Amino acid sequence: MERTGKIFRFLESQHLDCLVTNDENAIRYLTGFTGTDSILYADDNKAVLITDGRYIFQAREEVKYCQVKEYAAENAESIWQAVAAEVGAAVKVAFDRSSFLYDEMETLKRLLGAGHELIPVDLRGLRMVKDESELKSLWQAFKISDEAFNRVLAELKPGMTEKELAAHLEYYMRSLGSEKVSFDTIVASGYRSALPHGMPTDKVVEVGDFVTFDFGAVFNGYHSDTTRTVVMGMANSWHKEIYTIVEEAQYRGLKNAKPGITGKELDALVREYIESRGYGKNFNHGLGHGVGLEIHELPNINKRGDIPLEAGMTFTIEPGIYVPGKGGVRIEDTVVLTRDGARVLTTLKKQLLEIV
Repeated sequence: MERTGKIFRFLESQHLDCLVTNDENAIRYLTGFTGTDSILYADDNKAVLITDGRYIFQAREEVKYCQVKEYAAENAESIWQAVAAEVGAAVKVAFDRSSFLYDEMETLKRLLGAGHELIPVDLRGLRMVKDESELKSLWQAFKISDEAFNRVLAELKPGMTEKELAAHLEYYMRSLGSEKVSFDTIVASGYRSALPHGMPTDKVVEVGDFVTFDFGAVFNGYHSDTTRTVVMGMANSWHKEIYTIVEEAQYRGLKNAKPGITGKELDALVREYIESRGYGKNFNHGLGHGVGLEIHELPNINKRGDIPLEAGMTFTIEPGIYVPGKGGVRIEDTVVLTRDGARVLTTLKKQLLEIV
């Protein structure tokens, strides 16, 4: 009831008559429904999930504190006709701007006719603060990805390809209970570790390479996101230099992540330290992002992060240094913010690891 109650409070606070969303993550969060191709309608006294015959039995099993209505999928506009019937005489009709296609908005506008005002809204903020059940799912996702990574580390040796390592990591996550991978697994070695989003290739891992792994599992719809960088063989002075800088930068981010600070302020604090060590131009992405039912969600932990952070928010802290043609390091942890600061969700160590 608490989550559907968020809809009613949102409508009241925004002075809206009703709301329509077809965003799968918003619907899952607000109702528990895990299917697709459905629409959630809500006004000041009811919430209705509108779906077709493929999902009606699933919806009746999964949906709580919300009505379920089946529509006859006779043509492309059938579901929108069902929505228009629910809207009725409501004037201020909010639609989820993050998920609506232009054609969908135009169809709904035409079916409603004159006398209605379609108002774009952003529902992502409703999901920023995680409840206990969400945190349990996140912990389980990290438990899976942690164990999978430890298994890959035990196998890692010169001569393996990036694609081979990514395949092993994904296999272990799935075999340990992950519903899918959070995103396309990143494995980048040697000079390619200077690519923040280096997709795995046939490149062979060699002694002297940095090897960066960015990976995540999914449990009950919730994503994990972790990055670790290791050295194949013994680390040289350059390896140690940039790894130590990134490790210290990440520590500063973790230490200063407290309720009240904004994502923009946290990003600046870490960025200033890396700049002071002479690598400012080599940190070319934001410090982090929210994590939950989506791998990238609010709050933003970057230059656009104007939202003051609150206890219960989950987000990444992932500074990096990337030197083109030579290599790079990223260390990423996902944290849950508490009243006392950031609590890291992974159990993986982050000290420089030499694979010998």
